[in-house]
Amino acid sequence: MTYRVAVSSTDGKVVNRHFGHTEKFLIFEITGEDKYCFVESRSIQPCCNNGEHEMQAFYNAIEALEDVQAVIVSKIGEGAAAFLESKGLTIYEAPYPIEPIIQKILDEKLYEVDKWRFHISN
Repeated sequence: MTYRVAVSSTDGKVVNRHFGHTEKFLIFEITGEDKYCFVESRSIQPCCNNGEHEMQAFYNAIEALEDVQAVIVSKIGEGAAAFLESKGLTIYEAPYPIEPIIQKILDEKLYEVDKWRFHISN
């Protein structure tokens, strides 16, 4: 079984974008064999526009991430985090280099958390 993680990064090396300002997610796939790989990049409309939140942009983001189980961002507001979690996503607020974060998910087998194993459709 595989799990997908969406990472908010502008340079592909560091998690450096706030969820509301994210224009592109990097999608990584984690396999049960303790391996991961980059799959693709996905563009989305930022959910925050000059401090105003656009609900349609939130729904569009959920649609773009429909096959993803977790999101890694540098920062996320409480409302956005609650919305994503209500859609079945796990949120990691981790403004660090991407590789060690994904390695930590692998090492600690965080992908085996029940809500991932029994993931409900977004």
